[in-house]
Amino acid sequence: MGSPMNNPQHGRSRLHPGSGSPRLDALGPQPDARTPRRGVWSRAVSLVLVGAVLWSCATTDAWLGDVPEGPRLTPEGDASAEIDGGDDGVSTLMCVATECPAPFTTCPSDFGPTYKCAVDPRRDAKHCGACGKECLTFEPIHMTSRCVEGACALECLSLPRYVFPDSERPTQYENCNGLLDDGCEVDVLSDAANCGGCGKACAGGQPCIDGRCGCPNGLSACSGFCVNLASDDLNCGSCRNQCQHPDDACDPMPENTTYGCVSSTCGELKCAAPDFGDCDTDLGLGCASNGCETSLRDVNNCGACGRVCKPGEECREENFEIDCRPTCATLGLATCADGACADILNDPENCGGCRLPCPFGGPKQRRACEKGVCVAACAEGFGDCNGDPSDGCEVDLRAHPANCGACGVSCDLALGQPCVEGKCLVAPCEGSEAK
Repeated sequence: MGSPMNNPQHGRSRLHPGSGSPRLDALGPQPDARTPRRGVWSRAVSLVLVGAVLWSCATTDAWLGDVPEGPRLTPEGDASAEIDGGDDGVSTLMCVATECPAPFTTCPSDFGPTYKCAVDPRRDAKHCGACGKECLTFEPIHMTSRCVEGACALECLSLPRYVFPDSERPTQYENCNGLLDDGCEVDVLSDAANCGGCGKACAGGQPCIDGRCGCPNGLSACSGFCVNLASDDLNCGSCRNQCQHPDDACDPMPENTTYGCVSSTCGELKCAAPDFGDCDTDLGLGCASNGCETSLRDVNNCGACGRVCKPGEECREENFEIDCRPTCATLGLATCADGACADILNDPENCGGCRLPCPFGGPKQRRACEKGVCVAACAEGFGDCNGDPSDGCEVDLRAHPANCGACGVSCDLALGQPCVEGKCLVAPCEGSEAK
């Protein structure tokens, strides 16, 4: 038979996990009783020599065509590797490696177990460049940092800001003066001297709202919003003039009505909701009015009195706006009881039927709807190896040596073989190169 080194199939063999020697059937067919004794002795010597090389690794092994210079990672899903040699016919026997390959290292974990070689200091914000060197956030000056090639790089931090009376607005902070002492000092979405970008000043005392100077015609700037002073109940006639319910209110109130801002005046009857309209225009009668009597979800009054939908259209609300739109069936969607369209095959809020939301997942888990069935999908690099939904996807498949790359795929735990980036670490065995 000869040794694995001159086998026409590159002599591939594998040490099975937990075994100190190769399976004989992996080395080729065995001699039968009719083989001459000289052949038996020759084959026995070959087996002894091969066994000595394999025993020197005392590990899981594989053949690789190109000779690596340092530790390598096994193919995904297997603690051992078995790969054909290259075109030049040179193969290298790979053994378990236990030393972290550059740039990976071992750092204490703040939460949970510490895994060997689990940290890449080039990009780990908790251990950037070295163990314990954390990239910090400086919220008062709107700055944060992230790990880039082993160094913490500063960048602007933009969190929502509070706006009267109970709302939030987005921000976009920039370092317009180029100084680090005051961080990112300008919100270019609201700063009139830097509106939409550093140095872009608004003319004529115009305010900066959402990165644009001033408001569209008919609207006025109030507390960072463009509002209609003629109809806004919180800014009626002027900013922050909030309308109150009058003492002499109708009892009972006309149908679908309330009191609010009409023509910049508080205390006037108006429709209470955008889906009903005063299409007979009798609200001026006060308490004698029949109120807002017409549904604006009708194809003959869609979103406004007298707006008629075309054939093949339906009246439907999307993004808080009622308008004539293509039918749900035309879009390949289901029609719900309230007239809304729903993707019951893929939408986690309507999975398998309208208003049937999927439950929220556990840690490192996201909810999803696949073909109308709720599933809990793991975040990339994590796995639910214990089958317990309460703790979500509890295993880091990129670093867990007993679940390396996939649940149940174990590295050589007795020898301390680490899992690096989801693969068990291997390195060339000594004297393993052969033709």
